[in-house]
Amino acid sequence: MPKRNAEQKAAWALKETEGLDYQDALRRVRAEAAAESATTDAPSAPAAVVYVLQPTAAETELGIRAEELGIRGLPETATPAQRAHAEAVWRPNEDPAAPCRCSGIRCHHGETCEVEFSDGQCDGRLIHVDRHPGSMFELTAWYDTYECEGCRETFETTVTLTEIPWGEVRTRAQLDGTERTLSTGTDDRVIVIFDGIRHPNFPDSTLGEDDGDELDPDTHPTPEEEWNAAADQADEEPLAEEHQEDGLDDGPRDDVDPIEPSEDYDDGPDENELGPPSRVPAVDLDPQSTADDWSLMEPRSW
Repeated sequence: MPKRNAEQKAAWALKETEGLDYQDALRRVRAEAAAESATTDAPSAPAAVVYVLQPTAAETELGIRAEELGIRGLPETATPAQRAHAEAVWRPNEDPAAPCRCSGIRCHHGETCEVEFSDGQCDGRLIHVDRHPGSMFELTAWYDTYECEGCRETFETTVTLTEIPWGEVRTRAQLDGTERTLSTGTDDRVIVIFDGIRHPNFPDSTLGEDDGDELDPDTHPTPEEEWNAAADQADEEPLAEEHQEDGLDDGPRDDVDPIEPSEDYDDGPDENELGPPSRVPAVDLDPQSTADDWSLMEPRSW
């Protein structure tokens, strides 16, 4: 399966331990993270923003902040870094009939679930619960997670947002030493992740003087790369019978003594010495079911 980020892992753990819905667990994890970050000196947004949209009274009761309203809450003069930050931290809308708080670009929020069951297709609708960067090199590649309101199945997919890159390429002369960077393969240019972006393949800390070069993409595969690698590994694994062929031995083994027949084997009672036959009537322990029997059976529930 594709790798989940820290928020998703914490939400799934909370779901298992306390029996919460995934959305409720994810909201609690984000609320706790927001409360913790509020006690620090670090700003929650990459730069000061004057939001043009404020939470409604109902959203305020849920603890939703202006920055969690998504790109719609930003002014037209917002920078690419501010737009990417808004696209990464919007609060999921648990109502599939209401608009999603993401940018809305290539979003499947509110669409009908396509899971097939034995008694038909699920009639639930999808809820967009997360969007984060989904590549190491493609700055416009994002990764989406959806959950069905009906069957609670989760779906993950990649999406390209050419309008909202999650980082940019800079020269080393433009760096101040606090950025999270990835090598581009050249000596003078690096990829920089915008501040406040939750990239699941990068640690939250920045590189220090003793950390060496930029993060190696070979040791930080993307969710899609992990999925493809797992599928390739499954295709390459031989069948169990192929593993066992070398262990098969059709000839006799020299290290095992043959089994000798018992000396008392022929000393048993003769057929005439077994006594009279039993008078207990024979009973069929497994009678064959008839058509009438099948008509009385209730259908099996799964």
